[in-house]
Amino acid sequence: MKKIKRLPDAELIVMQEIWNAPAFPVASTWITNRCKEQWKTTSVLTFLSRLCEKGFVKCEKEGKVNVYTPLITEEDYRAHESVSFLQRFYRGSIRDLVASLSDTGELTSDDLDELRDFLDTQGRE
Repeated sequence: MKKIKRLPDAELIVMQEIWNAPAFPVASTWITNRCKEQWKTTSVLTFLSRLCEKGFVKCEKEGKVNVYTPLITEEDYRAHESVSFLQRFYRGSIRDLVASLSDTGELTSDDLDELRDFLDTQGRE
């Protein structure tokens, strides 16, 4: 997997709107209208410019409008961030992550059953 930079929260929100678009490319006005933060158009354009610089999206002109196409999939970003999070906070230990969630009461018995089922199916593949 190629090196993926971690996105600040605001850029991630914009990127998530792009990933959730029904089709690509996506116009900046569509993205601005979808952001629940109700940022000004200039703010969204700044975030889009940064996303272009970081290699997350490609910008093209369609008439007078800029349109954006993702260059990194949501799945790739999520996978990268998951590994990064696990390394930074738990030194790569899944056990420590699950123990931490369990200790805080965040894991329900349904969550644990779901995790067991997932691990059982992974072991069969």
